[in-house]
Amino acid sequence: MDKKEKKKKEYLIKFLKKYSNYIFFVILISATALVILTQVDPETFINTIKQTKVGFLLLGIGCIFIYFTLEAYMLLKLMNRENPNEKLSFAWTLTIVGQYYNLITPSATGGQPLQLYEMSRKGYGFGAGTAVLVQKYALYQVTVTFLAIAATIFSITTLHHNLDAGKWLIGIGLIVNIAGVILIFILAFSPKAAKGIMIGCVKLLLKLHIFKNAEKYYSKVDHFIEEYQIAIEALKSHKMQTFRLFLVSIVQILVLYSVNYWVYRSLGLYETNAITIISLQAILYVAMAFVPTPGASGGAEAGFLLIFGPVYGPGYTPIAMILWRFITFYFIILFGGIYLSIHSIRVGKEKAKDIEKEISDQANCSVNNSKE
Repeated sequence: MDKKEKKKKEYLIKFLKKYSNYIFFVILISATALVILTQVDPETFINTIKQTKVGFLLLGIGCIFIYFTLEAYMLLKLMNRENPNEKLSFAWTLTIVGQYYNLITPSATGGQPLQLYEMSRKGYGFGAGTAVLVQKYALYQVTVTFLAIAATIFSITTLHHNLDAGKWLIGIGLIVNIAGVILIFILAFSPKAAKGIMIGCVKLLLKLHIFKNAEKYYSKVDHFIEEYQIAIEALKSHKMQTFRLFLVSIVQILVLYSVNYWVYRSLGLYETNAITIISLQAILYVAMAFVPTPGASGGAEAGFLLIFGPVYGPGYTPIAMILWRFITFYFIILFGGIYLSIHSIRVGKEKAKDIEKEISDQANCSVNNSKE
């Protein structure tokens, strides 16, 4: 292999490492689009869209902004413990960073690291930033699981009669989320027991040869326990505020789930009430939570067609899925991308001003020294 070919190969490897997530994301979106096109007749889709009630779709988009605002409010309250002077505008930016990068990375893994980076630029230490984000995640996890259990109980008859094919999917989603919440509560009251459970799981996975590097995963367990202990102790020491934030979190998640109801109404449908649709959405959310693709692409669409097929009917289900997915996924990516681009430009200008000021101060200092 000559030098040119070697350089090309190295460049290709670097390119794939850097942009692999984005390439994977584009492939998934393209595959999803192809699946949709096989299920929706273009002419029927265009005619249905023309007949949709735009006002209801705008209400759905409005729910996304309410969801963002409530997320920012909760982050602000948690950050105020460290910095009482923190502003809602920064919490809003932090929210968009988290939402955007969670949607474009597999298993929503990109949001928190970028949020931590954004917080570090504002002077928050790694420990303080991690505590805020872990507290917020714990509240979110408990809320989503609580609503999913309540929704399953409420919709048990509907699920039994209409969703034979989806029972396993829903069951696995509920088990995973309930296990996560149980672990959070064990961490709150017995960190040693939680560590023992996690070490036991690691040992089992090592025996099954799913994990290979024992020290690496034992270290991860220690790190995880330490982070969650600090965060949960903070939640326990502010009981009333934690309870209020939990109530806000319930409202926030219900607002997000209600987007599907506004899509339903936009298509001129009204036979199924809002509580049923929101309950089924809560079940869909936990069912697709463990799909390890950006924004649960593929799993979200399949789950929607499965769970909401009986609600919308064969003529409307694929169209409803596209509208719902556009508002809760593509719109957030589009808005987040524009917002963060403007934010980056503004931050760049602020950095340039700081550098100019620093150079100017140094120049003035040099002039004063020469005069002396």
